[in-house]
Amino acid sequence: MKVTIISLDNWGFNSFIAKALEQQGVEVYHMNFDAFKYKYPSNFHKSLNFVMKTFFNYNFKRQHLNNHILKRFEFLGKQDQILVIKGDNLSIDTLGIIREQYCDKLIAFFNDSFSRYPRMEKVQDAFDEVYSFEPVDVQRFGFNFISNYIYFPLESQKDHKPYLYDVFNISSLGKRSSTLPKLQHYFSTHQLKAKLIAFSEKPLKKRIKGVDYIKEKISIEDMLKIADDSKMILDLQRPKQEGLSFRVFEALGKQKKLITTNKSVVNYDFYHPNNILVIDMKMIEIPQEFLNSPYHELEESVLMKYHISNWVKTVFKL
Repeated sequence: MKVTIISLDNWGFNSFIAKALEQQGVEVYHMNFDAFKYKYPSNFHKSLNFVMKTFFNYNFKRQHLNNHILKRFEFLGKQDQILVIKGDNLSIDTLGIIREQYCDKLIAFFNDSFSRYPRMEKVQDAFDEVYSFEPVDVQRFGFNFISNYIYFPLESQKDHKPYLYDVFNISSLGKRSSTLPKLQHYFSTHQLKAKLIAFSEKPLKKRIKGVDYIKEKISIEDMLKIADDSKMILDLQRPKQEGLSFRVFEALGKQKKLITTNKSVVNYDFYHPNNILVIDMKMIEIPQEFLNSPYHELEESVLMKYHISNWVKTVFKL
């Protein structure tokens, strides 16, 4: 079987889909357009692109991407299945050409909500099969539900003391800038040692003491090393999104306690109050009972349900 994955894999999580497929004996090509760099010929073209985007819904950079992808398929030839992750950067015309000329089955995985990225909704009909991690969109459009995944080998709950940190989080800053100061203040005043990392490519007007700000993404390997040195993992929900982030599945795969602002996590079969605490940012409270209670070990069958090896079998019908 020949499969191509098309995605903006700027953190590297989608590469694990390709690796899991290869382990199943599938021939895989990952078209990661994070590596496709577009350079404006001049400042005039940059200004013109702003006008075209604003008033005519035309984007030079997006058109360059679409052309680049189609040229790649001229080289690759026809595939058995093609998975497009998110897909808001591809035009309906491009998806139509891919579907008609270059694959037997075109699949979408929407790992963001339509409320955050309305362009995804416009391309949904271009696919033969659609998966989404957002419960609201699944219910509204009748998509197949599938969550994000545990992308590393499962780890057993083990004695790992002393930890360097009580709690760890790494997130793109964006609208989380209002939650980090509140959480850092809570952690510091309750003697909880936190490792909070905020990624932002844009210049920052204000920095919060106790938060590490980075301009370049760290590797997944380095991130997991910090997670290993932390007793708990913190998950900060994006506004307008109920789908579970990778922080949830990192905690699940490593069987670490999770503190999250995403209340939808209680609807999943791996939820246990000993392991997962949902907090309200209007009144943060982390009870000692949660901090001191033993971790409730989960059945391996439950963990494997959310592992990348099962994810690819589900999506690609392996």
